[in-house]
Amino acid sequence: PLSAGRRYDLLCQSSGPRPQAKVTWWRNGKRLESTKETTSNDGNTTTSTLCFTPSKEDDGKTLSCRAENPGVSAEVLEDSWVLHIQYTPETSLTLGTSLNPDNIREGTDVYFDCMVKAEPGVYKVEWRHNGRLLNHNANHGIIISNQSLVLQGVSRSSAGNYTCVGFNTEGDGESNAFFLNVLYAPTCKPNRTKVHGVAKQEKANITCEVDANPREVSFSWSFNNSAESMQVNKGQITRSGTSSIVTYTPTTELDYGTLLCWASNRIGQQRVPCVYHIIAAGRPDQVHNCTVYNTSTSSFSLRCAEGFNGGLPQSFFVEVREANSFNLKANLSKLVPIFNIVELGPGEQYQAWVYSMNVKGRSEPVSVPAATLRLPEKQLTGETDRPKNNFRFTPIMSIVTGVVSALFIVACIVATVLRMQYSRNEGRQKRHKMESRARATTGSVVMPIEKPASPNKLENIVESGGDSDEKNPDIIPQPVGGLEIEEHADFIRKRQHISTIETRNSPTRSLLQHGGGGAYPGYCTLRNGGLPLHELSNKQIQGGVESVYPGSGCTLPRQHWPSYAGPRHPTVVNYHPHPHRIE
Repeated sequence: PLSAGRRYDLLCQSSGPRPQAKVTWWRNGKRLESTKETTSNDGNTTTSTLCFTPSKEDDGKTLSCRAENPGVSAEVLEDSWVLHIQYTPETSLTLGTSLNPDNIREGTDVYFDCMVKAEPGVYKVEWRHNGRLLNHNANHGIIISNQSLVLQGVSRSSAGNYTCVGFNTEGDGESNAFFLNVLYAPTCKPNRTKVHGVAKQEKANITCEVDANPREVSFSWSFNNSAESMQVNKGQITRSGTSSIVTYTPTTELDYGTLLCWASNRIGQQRVPCVYHIIAAGRPDQVHNCTVYNTSTSSFSLRCAEGFNGGLPQSFFVEVREANSFNLKANLSKLVPIFNIVELGPGEQYQAWVYSMNVKGRSEPVSVPAATLRLPEKQLTGETDRPKNNFRFTPIMSIVTGVVSALFIVACIVATVLRMQYSRNEGRQKRHKMESRARATTGSVVMPIEKPASPNKLENIVESGGDSDEKNPDIIPQPVGGLEIEEHADFIRKRQHISTIETRNSPTRSLLQHGGGGAYPGYCTLRNGGLPLHELSNKQIQGGVESVYPGSGCTLPRQHWPSYAGPRHPTVVNYHPHPHRIE
């Protein structure tokens, strides 16, 4: 398909005829002239170029190219093409058929239809009011359905230009603008002076302005007071467009009251009149709600709310005096009671007097206290006496400082950990040294417990005396008869768990084998000299072991021999030279 409004170059080629063929272009049987022909170098091919700008009216028409040789009576060759033209939407907006565009009044329901013609078809239709997009909002009386717009209960704000816009792949097309003219009866314009102060025998012009459509309006005035109501003479009324001016001059006290203004047009009469109060002119009322703000060391601002102006234009004045001396510092006048007082001394107290004034006089003044801020306290060292510091803390220096601080913290943590480990190792070494010294002082021997010896072996050991103690003797210390009963029992209990191996040349043996009066006069081997263990255990020991083993020179303090329970693990026994302490 072709797009309407775009320029296209269409080519038609003819090959082989002699002489060269004549190529022409046709649209629905009508010849097109905007063509250009070219011939190939060998003269065998003729090319015709048509510069063609289609329109939407060309949609469905036939475009053809004909080649013929006038010198040869031969059949004309023709190639045709049915045009398919695409174009942007063409839209038109119409008011509802049942509505009169010249008599649409406020409160009427209005609807529009958007007629769209487009190829391809539109995929969206928008509505606009004075160039602004309208959205569907039933609560505000705006209803959009397909290609229709409904406005429920139109008001004067609904007036203006309405358009619809259709969108397809070729672009968008906006319709003609339809101006909706909403008619309404006159109403008073807002923000107009409602109170007029007029002195006796003073002429006052009271203006009544209304808003109306159509603007051709007529006015009527009336005067009301507490005693009567009367129409104002038409000779005192003048009209200019939608405004009316009445000239009024009070002469007595009864001439002060209320003037009412009505306006009407072809739509109807004004429902609520415009009201203007005529009062005796006088001095204005005093201001109120005064506030001091934006205070500094040399200025402050003052704002007040204005009172009744007495029916006449008023202006406002302020006098600022020192609180103690009452010297005048400022005197300002404004049309609104907002003042900015400057060029004051720091830390001073002031009194501001505010009053309003019109041609009838001035109001009672209002006193407002105010004060300026104090200067900041001076330092002991002046700025000129202080040494200037040229050092500036740059971002790079802050980064470097942070990195150094982090490294210092890490180093402290590592040093603390190493110190703790060193202290722990030093404690271990001290304990090891103390244990070594204790072993060197008291002695420590590891004794492997052997199986009980045979009777023959025991007999040999007894006969050989103490010579075999050097090899592997089992020595048990013997308590003497003078040992106390409790110490003896404790000695028996500990001896059941330990065995001491001692050689004949041991210094401990020589210490324990002192005179007959010692607690441990000697050691005795566990070899029984050939006696069976059950006989040895059943034998009553009275007066030592010498009766059992004469000549052996040792005693066995155990009363009963325990039965053999197999080999035991080596046991470490620490002993001291004092015979009564066994560890």
